[in-house]
Amino acid sequence: MLFGNESRRGSDEKLMPEEDEYWERVRERMEMGETEPEPEEKILSLDEELGDLEKEYGCKLEELGEPDLGEIVYRLRGEYPDEVKYEPGWLSIFYRINVA
Repeated sequence: MLFGNESRRGSDEKLMPEEDEYWERVRERMEMGETEPEPEEKILSLDEELGDLEKEYGCKLEELGEPDLGEIVYRLRGEYPDEVKYEPGWLSIFYRINVA
């Protein structure tokens, strides 16, 4: 079970948006001999924290900008994201970090 989100997905729905494109880029880079890793894509599920976060910020998470979403990721995961986006259908924050 990865991130506990499988029950919300349909059988034809991917875990990560654009997952096929990501793996295609990885394959192409490996074939060309590039060893620099791509940014790591992660999911922060907010099932239990959502209500408290919306109270704290005084609005729905959809209304928050990247700096506030990045702060939430840092507080809950201890990682500084390079890109961050809230996905209300998943009740999750999707983010990327550079591993290099």
